[in-house]
Amino acid sequence: MTSQETRGSGSSSPADPERTQILEPIGALLPGQPASEQVPLDPPTTSIPVLRDDPIAGQAAAGPVSRPGGFLSSFFDRHRSLIERWLAPALTLLALVMLPLAVATTDLSALDGWGLVKVLGLPAWLALLFAISSCVTELHARRPRVPMLGFATGVLILCSTGLPSVVQPAARFGTAWTITGFVDAVAVANGIPPQGLDARFSWPAFFAQWAWFRQAGGADQLDEVLRWFPPAVVTVWAIGIYALARSMLGGTRAPWAAAWLFVGLNWIEQDYFSPQATGICLLLTVLTFALGPLATRRTDPSGVPGWPAPHRGAKRLPLLHRWLISAMTPPNRPTLPPRQLLLVYFCAALCILAVIPTHQLTPFAILGQLALLAVVGRYRGRGLVLIGIVGLILFILIAARPIWTTQIGLFIGDGGAGAALESGVADRLTGDAGHLAGTSGRMVMAGLTYIIGFLGAIVYWRRRRDLVPIGLAVVPMAFAAQGYGGEGFLRIVLFGLPILTILGTDLLRWLVRRRRWMRPVLAVGMTVLFGTLIFLRGGNDAYQVVYPEDAAMYRSVVATTPPGQNVMPVSDPGPFAIEGLTLFERGGGVPGCGRLAASDDPVGCTEKIAPDVIVNFGSIEAQGVVLNGKPHGWSLNLANTLVQQGKYYFWYQSSDDPFDYVLRKVGAPVLPGAAAEAPG
Repeated sequence: MTSQETRGSGSSSPADPERTQILEPIGALLPGQPASEQVPLDPPTTSIPVLRDDPIAGQAAAGPVSRPGGFLSSFFDRHRSLIERWLAPALTLLALVMLPLAVATTDLSALDGWGLVKVLGLPAWLALLFAISSCVTELHARRPRVPMLGFATGVLILCSTGLPSVVQPAARFGTAWTITGFVDAVAVANGIPPQGLDARFSWPAFFAQWAWFRQAGGADQLDEVLRWFPPAVVTVWAIGIYALARSMLGGTRAPWAAAWLFVGLNWIEQDYFSPQATGICLLLTVLTFALGPLATRRTDPSGVPGWPAPHRGAKRLPLLHRWLISAMTPPNRPTLPPRQLLLVYFCAALCILAVIPTHQLTPFAILGQLALLAVVGRYRGRGLVLIGIVGLILFILIAARPIWTTQIGLFIGDGGAGAALESGVADRLTGDAGHLAGTSGRMVMAGLTYIIGFLGAIVYWRRRRDLVPIGLAVVPMAFAAQGYGGEGFLRIVLFGLPILTILGTDLLRWLVRRRRWMRPVLAVGMTVLFGTLIFLRGGNDAYQVVYPEDAAMYRSVVATTPPGQNVMPVSDPGPFAIEGLTLFERGGGVPGCGRLAASDDPVGCTEKIAPDVIVNFGSIEAQGVVLNGKPHGWSLNLANTLVQQGKYYFWYQSSDDPFDYVLRKVGAPVLPGAAAEAPG
């Protein structure tokens, strides 16, 4: 039988139900002709699914649909596009409008152990609330706008991390002002000052960089730079977190949430004008390169990504066997063109070499994290580790030779992890009730950071079978064994915070996907988190606040004091040593009398040290009251005692704040300059 006969018989036979079922839909395409009269076709090999109308697209085309819920719900449905377009910008502008009102309603004279949170007015809290609402509103829009999210994030940083810069007239932290003294010393000497002045001059890149900026700009002071440096550098950090989260998490919303979570958990306050702030910028740049353009994934011979996993139905290999195969399998090459890849290599190497002469600890954190990524084959370019190691060794052996030959403990530490724990935790649990609450809150926040980070690592493992990110957060813990001191624990949290917040964001995204009602809960949690951040970061502001009059008073001391005299502060807070760092001695040299405020016998220490000039600020008075439990007016009582003994006299005392004073030794020469005010 021929094929035509077969088709003809098949088309006329009613006993072939399968062929009839095939022809009926075809006949429906040609109205008016029964299926039996159609030209028969071969049975199709692929079934075409029936495409039904998309209900969401149909609703969008038909316009907004009114929902039960009253006028507000109906109004929102009709004007949703307009609301999504203008609500976030309006909230952002409201936040900015509240900031000048926050300055006017903040009473800095009422600062105590509870810090900034107690003296802020209602506009400051409204500014923070509007900034948070702007971010959340734009993030939950149907199509989030990247420029709007970036602008809202900047305003959020200004209303949280940058709030002290807004409401206070000058930069906080006496350490930041001391670093400007290092910059001034480099600028005046047109090079690095003689060795032995301060160990931090062995890492002079940051000081030399800003000395060049100062000279290039024709300025002789960096007061405004100090004031606005924290919000500016945190903004740069947030950009790095966003880029890093794009590589690790993907998506369009999660990276922004990671940046906000990083800002909200950054209570560490290492973002003041300092080398480590610049070091974190370089660290984030290198990690972004390694986990972004240079990122690779190991594959087994069959091309399965990640750890070599068996095919379906195959016997699963032992865990140790899979580890060995993964370690021995070369990583894939990045997908970038060779020229772009070379440019990325050059920029990453430049960042590593730049951070080596900038800060003591940051190069070790970068090299430790890069070494981990190189071992597991997560990026292409293991030569970056070699470049960093060679550069670090050459710097230590040549540029920093005087410091490592005399103070090798700065590099290797003393191994006193217990002593570091005591100085980093136990010794900080002092002060009044407000200060103790702030210190305890910082410890709780640090623990919460690691908890959400490790829980996020579990979610990340279940999703991608990858434990490398949590390893990157654990690497900085090696600094605890180094025995760097109390600051070492702050650096451990700081170096691990970027990865921990990204993993925590993955945890929050997982919760939102499983429980839709978590969205408003997380919005409320974001508000609580940033409110707590202001409390934790501003907890020390009672003795960290600085006024322009304080800086002017010390500059007047420098201008009227002959070189070679001993100028000593009563304690550390305040803008001390902002100029003339190489001209004067700075007290000390007597065991047990490092600072008069910490001594049990400040009058006796004064007799032993015999400084020519004694400088005191109002922040030093507040430190003794809040932190050391001294009675109110203790610093003024010390000055009056020294004056009554006839060895010192009031050269200057502020009429606005009697705790701002300068004592000079009787008979010590004074250069012509500003006239002294009468005491009282």
